[in-house]
Amino acid sequence: MSGEPLDYFPEYDWQIFLGLIAISFLCSKLFQNYMVTISNDILFDIELSIVNKVRQTTYETFEKLGSQRIYTAISDTRMLGRLPDAFINLINSSIIILCGIGYLLWISPIGGLCILFVMAALLTYYVLRNNSIEKELNVVRDLHDEYYSYLKELLYGFKQMKMSTSRSRNIFEKFLSSNRLKGKNISIKASQKYVDNELTGTYSWYVVLGAIMFVLPTFSSFENSLVSVFIMVVLFMMAPVANLIMFLPFYTSVKIALERIYKLESELDYEYDTYKSEGDQCIDYNEITFEEVVYKYVDDQNKAFTIGPLNLTFVKGEIVFITGGNGAGKSTFINILTGLYKPESGRILLDGYEINNSDYAKFRNGTSAIFTDHHLFNENYDGFDLNALKLSLNRFIKMMRLERVLKIEESKGIIENKLSKGQQKRLALIYELMANKSLLVLDEWAAEQDPQFRAYFYQDLLQELKKMGKTVIAVTHDDEYFHCADRVIKFDYGKVTSDTLMKTEVLTS
Repeated sequence: MSGEPLDYFPEYDWQIFLGLIAISFLCSKLFQNYMVTISNDILFDIELSIVNKVRQTTYETFEKLGSQRIYTAISDTRMLGRLPDAFINLINSSIIILCGIGYLLWISPIGGLCILFVMAALLTYYVLRNNSIEKELNVVRDLHDEYYSYLKELLYGFKQMKMSTSRSRNIFEKFLSSNRLKGKNISIKASQKYVDNELTGTYSWYVVLGAIMFVLPTFSSFENSLVSVFIMVVLFMMAPVANLIMFLPFYTSVKIALERIYKLESELDYEYDTYKSEGDQCIDYNEITFEEVVYKYVDDQNKAFTIGPLNLTFVKGEIVFITGGNGAGKSTFINILTGLYKPESGRILLDGYEINNSDYAKFRNGTSAIFTDHHLFNENYDGFDLNALKLSLNRFIKMMRLERVLKIEESKGIIENKLSKGQQKRLALIYELMANKSLLVLDEWAAEQDPQFRAYFYQDLLQELKKMGKTVIAVTHDDEYFHCADRVIKFDYGKVTSDTLMKTEVLTS
C-alpha cells in the first residue's frame, strides 16, 4: 500500500503475491468442495433415514400417516441441503457485523451505542414479525399435505375422472384449485411481510446514515472527523446485515421442515420399536390358532369397529374360503392373519407357540398374500434368479395359462407386467409361488378373472396348490364354488357367524 518493498524477502514481492492468491484459491476450492459434500451427505442421510423408517414401520402407522406426509417430508429434505452454505454465510456476516460494531464502539462509544441500539431494535422487529410469518407458513405446509392427497386422488383415479365431467370439474375447482388458492394467498401475505422486513431494514440504514451525518455531529463528544469513518463502516456492514435479514425466511422454512421431519420420524420410531425383528428368517408351522383374538379401530368417520373375539384354527394343506358382506370384517381379518395388524387382545399360536412382537417379521416372511389392491412391482425386488428357476417358472406360467402372454427379460431378471388386471393377478400369484411360502392368502383374487379361468381356478388350480403343500385362505363371494373348499367361514359385523366343514380329509388326516 505504501509502495515500499516488504521487510521480508524484498526481492520476491510479486512471487509472494501470486503465492498468496494460489493459496487463497486452493483453500476456497477445498472449502467449497467440502461444503458441497456436506450438503449432499445431509440429503443422503435424511432421505434414506425417512425411507428406511417408513419401510420398517407397521402397516397401521403407514395407513395413519398417509403417503402425502411422507412425500412432503422427503421434499423438505431438499431445503435442508442448503443449510451448511446458509450457515457459513450467517457466520461470516455475523463476524463482519461484530467486528464493525466493535470498531465503532472503540473509536466512539456513544456513536457505536447508537448504531448498536438501532440494530437491536431492527432485530427485535424482525423476530416479532417472523413469529407471525411462521404460523402462516405452517398453514401453507398443511395445505401442501392436503394438496398431495387431492393430487393422488386425481392421478390414481384418472380413469374415473375421465368418466365424469362433473367429478373432474369438482376435484379441480373445489379441491385442487381451492387448496392452491388458499396456499397462494397465505404465501403472498407471508412473502409481503418478508418484503416489508427487507425494505424496512434497507431504508433504516439510510436513516442511520442520515443520523450519522446530521445528528451525531451535534454531540459534543463526537468528533466530526469520525463521520466519514462511521459512514464507511456502516456501508460495509449493509451487505452482511442484508444477508442476516434474508436468512430469516430461510431459517423459518428450515425450522418448519425440521419440525415436521422430526415429528414424522418420531411417529415412525415409536411403532418401529414394537416390531424390531428384521431378517429373512421365517417360521415353519403346521397349524395356526386364533384364541380370543380381538382387533379394534376407528375409521375416517370416527366410527369404531371391532372384529372378534375370534377362535379359529387353520391346518397346513387346508383350503379355506372366507365370505361375508361388505364391512363384515374380512379384509381386517386378512390383515391380522398376514401379520399386518397386531391384535389388541387374544393370542395367535403357531403349533401352540404364541407369536410375540419379535416374531411378526418372521411370520410375515413365511406368508404369501395377494390383496384386492395388490401392487405389481416393476422390478425384481425379491431377487429371483429367473435362469435358475426356469423350470419352476415355466411350470407356473403354464398353470396360470400365460405362456402366450408373458414376456420375460432374463437379462434384467424381470417379467413384463403390461397386462390386464386379471392377468396381473395371475402374474402376482406366479411370483408368490416362486417365493415358495407355505401360507397363501388370496383376497378376492378370482374376482377379476374371466369365467373360464375362474372355474379352472376353483376346480383345478386350488387342488394343485393343495398338492404342493400350500395352505390357501381365500376371500371370495363365489358361492357356486364353495364346494371346492375344505371349510367356509362366514363373517358378519366382525364376528364369525358360521364355520362350515365342506370336506373332512384334511382335518381327519
